Amino acid sequence: MYTRFQETLHYYHYTKDLLTAYLIKLYQQGEKTVNIYGTGQLAEITYYAGISTPLKLNAIISDDQSKKKFLGHEVLTLSDFIEKYSKALSEKSQKELVIISTLSLDKLQQEIKKHKNIKDNLKIINFEDILKNS
Repeated sequence: MYTRFQETLHYYHYTKDLLTAYLIKLYQQGEKTVNIYGTGQLAEITYYAGISTPLKLNAIISDDQSKKKFLGHEVLTLSDFIEKYSKALSEKSQKELVIISTLSLDKLQQEIKKHKNIKDNLKIINFEDILKNS
């Protein structure tokens, strides 16, 4: 059991370090805020990785409407997020919103297609793909 615990801890730290480096790179490319899509274990690691960077967490998004809070933050449904930030994008000079997906992109992409005024202003990064390719 101890060996399994050590392996899990190693995986957690490796993943967190990898995601932290990626988030710092995003910041260096000019991003200031991020949004996390998902409320599972990878979302939790992503959240903690983000704390170590200058990026600001804008929102946590989930398809699970029963989730109201995640790590002390309000969880927005995908439709609430899009409604709230499509207005913000049209009112402000903000170029784009970065969504870090910790889940499958299918539902996210389907929902975004419905909102033509926001889809071109989103940058979606799938952390599952980044981890698979590392």
